[in-house]
Formats: sequence, structure tokens, C-alpha cells
Amino acid sequence: MSSEQYKVKNSTRRHRDESAVKRQVKIAKAYNHTKYLDEPHRLVKHHAMDCGTPGCILCGNPRHNKQLKTKDKLTMQERKLFQDPDHRPDKHGNGLEPEE
Repeated sequence: MSSEQYKVKNSTRRHRDESAVKRQVKIAKAYNHTKYLDEPHRLVKHHAMDCGTPGCILCGNPRHNKQLKTKDKLTMQERKLFQDPDHRPDKHGNGLEPEE
């Protein structure tokens, strides 16, 4: 019934899930999120830093968030789109102009 191809697909899916859970548990331990440490397999489809609150600064939409509304109306993708293509910022951050 089950061929070798289906067995390989199933094992790779399980491996991906387990490695994703391990990464998210590592993040949860760093930030002391105890609800995920008790039930670590909840992190298969959720991220440890996603609290689910739409008003959160990290998780919420910046256009709908009241705290961020006054600071900047553009998202990060829009700022990247509208930036000057001739101005190349220095990637190293040492304050010197990049040489060509």
C-alpha cells in the first residue's frame, strides 16, 4: 500500500515539524514564555513571539495600531519601495562613504 516515496515524505514532514518546534522552544525559553514550555507541540503552527493580540506593537498591523499611528504611516516594504535608488547606504555602518 505505502510506497517508499510516501514514507520519505512523511518522515521529512515530521522532521521539519520537530525542528521547527525545537527552534520555537529555544526562543520561548529565552523570553520566559512558560505556556509554550508546558505544551511545546503548540508551536508547530504558531510562533513563540506571536501573542495574537492585534494591538501589540510586534504582532499588530502598524496602520491599525494606535500607538504607532502617529510615528510612521508607511510599512517597511513601502519605505523600501519609495527610497532613493541612487543613495546606497553603507552596509558596514562605520560611517564612511562606500568606495566604488
